[in-house]
Amino acid sequence: MDTRDTNRVNMFKTTADYLDRWTSVWNAMAPFTAATGRLKANIAAIDTASGKQQTPSGASAEKEAARTTLEDAAFLMTQALSVLGHTSNNHDLKARTNSSRSDWDRLVDQELSNRAASVLADANTHMTELAAYHVTQTKIEDLSQAIDRFNGVRTSPRTAVAERVAQTESIPALVRDTNTILLNEIDPMVNLFQPTHGEFVSGYRAARVIVDRAATHTTAPAAPGTATPPATAQ
Repeated sequence: MDTRDTNRVNMFKTTADYLDRWTSVWNAMAPFTAATGRLKANIAAIDTASGKQQTPSGASAEKEAARTTLEDAAFLMTQALSVLGHTSNNHDLKARTNSSRSDWDRLVDQELSNRAASVLADANTHMTELAAYHVTQTKIEDLSQAIDRFNGVRTSPRTAVAERVAQTESIPALVRDTNTILLNEIDPMVNLFQPTHGEFVSGYRAARVIVDRAATHTTAPAAPGTATPPATAQ
């Protein structure tokens, strides 16, 4: 959230807390109770969206770990396959598996997935011969699992970014809706208590002040006794 929305949300929370302390004054007014419920629900939704917006995602780290595991497994498999191709005069196999560790680093995600799948296919085809190089079925299965894991997480960082964008876009709408609840419902209903509970009304107007945390500036509330919502409720 930007500073403007943060200041407004802080005001929303102050107002909701204040209303909670004066429940005995307004809880018999059904529309007031309903509006306060929606106010609190919106505040909770804003907090949830803000948390998802700001919490760093572990998707990138998970993808990087999966990629490293796959690169290592595929590279070691190509070393055994390359020697097998050379000693058996299988030139195609040697050409497909002749690579350095840095070659794997330079592959983009889809290329890495495709090339590792090709290596896995060669490993399964030559499983019997590879046993002489201490390449067991378990190691081949490890390569298969590394491919599956990488394919499962390689789009996760982009998905996480998209989710954060969605959360970012939802916050202003929630702030606007919450402000509307206050301006058009709760503020006027609070004013109805002026004749009988003036202290409650005065305290409410103070709670509705928006404090500018960045500039340490407070916007003045409406003058006491007015029938309109506080001047800070923008």
